[in-house]
Amino acid sequence: MRKKAAFLALLPLLLSGCASIRRTNRVGHLVFPELRQGTPPAYTKNVLPNGLVLFLMEDRSLPLINCRALIRTGSALDPGDKKGLGEMTFEVMRTGGAGSLAGDEIDETLEHTGSSISAGIGRDSGSISALSDTENFPGVFAIFTAILKSPRFENGKIELARIGQVSTISRRNDDIIGIAEREFRKLLYGKDSPYARTAEYATVNSVTRDDMVEFHKTFFRPENIIIGVWGDFTTGEMVETVKEAFGQWQGKGSPAPPDFPEAAFIPSGPPVNLIVKKDASQSVIMMGHRGLRRDHPDYFTAIVTSRILGMGEYSRFSRSIRQKRGLAYSTWAGFTGGFGYPGPFSASAQTQAGRTLEAMELMREEIKLISKGVTDEELSVAKEGIVNSEVFWSDTTDKIMDRLMRYEYYGYPGDYPQLLLEGVERVSREDIPEFAKKHIFPGGLTVLIVGNPEKFGAPLPGETNIIE
Repeated sequence: MRKKAAFLALLPLLLSGCASIRRTNRVGHLVFPELRQGTPPAYTKNVLPNGLVLFLMEDRSLPLINCRALIRTGSALDPGDKKGLGEMTFEVMRTGGAGSLAGDEIDETLEHTGSSISAGIGRDSGSISALSDTENFPGVFAIFTAILKSPRFENGKIELARIGQVSTISRRNDDIIGIAEREFRKLLYGKDSPYARTAEYATVNSVTRDDMVEFHKTFFRPENIIIGVWGDFTTGEMVETVKEAFGQWQGKGSPAPPDFPEAAFIPSGPPVNLIVKKDASQSVIMMGHRGLRRDHPDYFTAIVTSRILGMGEYSRFSRSIRQKRGLAYSTWAGFTGGFGYPGPFSASAQTQAGRTLEAMELMREEIKLISKGVTDEELSVAKEGIVNSEVFWSDTTDKIMDRLMRYEYYGYPGDYPQLLLEGVERVSREDIPEFAKKHIFPGGLTVLIVGNPEKFGAPLPGETNIIE
């Protein structure tokens, strides 16, 4: 009772502090005053004579320096019979020694200085990153440079990478969501598409050290790399440091790296595809079709439409499928356009096995209804959510540098975030149904269910394709 009395005594003060909050016509929805726009940190961009692009951003708030290299490569460029080559190469570049240092010596040096270096590859980009305090940065940057220019590819580390890949393959069917996401991409792009195929035991075991050396020779060249450095340094001095490390590096003598293949979507197949997982008490449902790249002129409308349909607590999917009907633990629907290749329009839900068919039909119904139009309130809430989230896209120098490098890498304008917000603000209520009729096809959805059909309670409707 004392705690309740104390709270009631404080309530007038709490309410007085919220005097600037405005209410919309939606009961209980609070709209806060517009956030003050901060000033983004200054940065410089340099292009070395050998083609290497360099971004620098000073940040003296902490005695730390970050650096990252984006390499124009990706696992989509792996040969089909050596799927896993790119991932293994990046791993062994980090673990397998570089320059005059063995892999274990690099680990010991980093551990001793409290520094870190990591490497990774995605479908259409690769990166190597380092973090160090200011005092130890010269030594860490020397290792970072050696990894980029002269990795040793020690045989023992290659075999460890192979074992890791094999272990991952052996465990990948333990996760029902992972199964659904992996196989859904194959249905959309085609099982042999570079943007959907997966590493297998045979492809991983076929990768040799010579393959890794050739991979490095093909892609690790200055004109194929963007480097960003941010943190506690002086710009002029850092420019000279990078020039000394990379300025004499030449790579144009060998053939140019291959272009990325086109990411084509295949036509929708059977209405429903099923992967039987007998031990599953839940089902994962995914449905979708071809989508857009982020530079498509309609993509701003796609973002707003996605927010209304299936992104966030106030979306139709969340309110209808999860909150009102209690059909799903999690839901999602929208466009996930890539920067370099088109991502799909997709929707997903995780539900009790016995309610699988009910959830699937309601998902289809909500997708169909979006072309009938939206309310002013839905449009306003969606726009507010997108605009207000901008502060979280650029609230650290790490994120700002990541965006600068990414836009440079994919050829997007440096002011893309501002163009995005302006584009979102221009979307009207009338644009949503017009966009939906043009880009969302309820009758052309490819559907995948992962679960135990014995627990569905009824047979799946229509033709069903069983995926082994």
